[in-house]
Amino acid sequence: MSENLCYVFVQLPGTYEWVPCASLKVKNVAADAFEGTFTYGKRYLERANVMELDPYHLKLTAKPMKFTMLKGIPGVLRDASPDAWGRRVIQARLEKEESEIAGMEYLLNGPDDGAGNLRFGLSVQPPGPAKPFNRTHQLEALVQAAEQLEETGKLPYEVLEPLEPGTSMGGATSRWRWASSDVSRACTTSCRIAALSDYPVRKLKPSLSRWSR
Repeated sequence: MSENLCYVFVQLPGTYEWVPCASLKVKNVAADAFEGTFTYGKRYLERANVMELDPYHLKLTAKPMKFTMLKGIPGVLRDASPDAWGRRVIQARLEKEESEIAGMEYLLNGPDDGAGNLRFGLSVQPPGPAKPFNRTHQLEALVQAAEQLEETGKLPYEVLEPLEPGTSMGGATSRWRWASSDVSRACTTSCRIAALSDYPVRKLKPSLSRWSR
């Protein structure tokens, strides 16, 4: 019986500070059966600006709360983990098959701007920024990635990661700024990667309104 532990951090309204708010333990209790234990931190509950992460399922209490659905991960935390594409990025980064990766690993290796202003770490100290934002994607690098994908059927996570749209909530189409004015080539390359990797073409469509100068 294995057990994993991580800490949950939240950026409270009106602040820019990440504070530890809870711990999450998930243990494998049987084949494909998991039990998660979510516990708010004592100091977090004493804060003047404390807030519930989920007013229905994670009410403010010092008592541990048990979960068995979603592999033991409370729904609001699961929403802050990567979506299907982000999971593929993590699988490539960790060089593991999907069946080998626990749900908590997706939380720990996911984006640092998860839905609900949530982040996750292995200690009570908030983790630093995982990666830069608003990057300009080099078209030549993506062309080479498309060629590599055609030849080997795989993409390194360094190429996959910039295309990661975010968390599982969905609803918004991602946009990227390309370091090229060749609109046709950018769209063609995007569609090549999308077709070869089963990634929705609509999410790889570059924004034509904001070209890098």
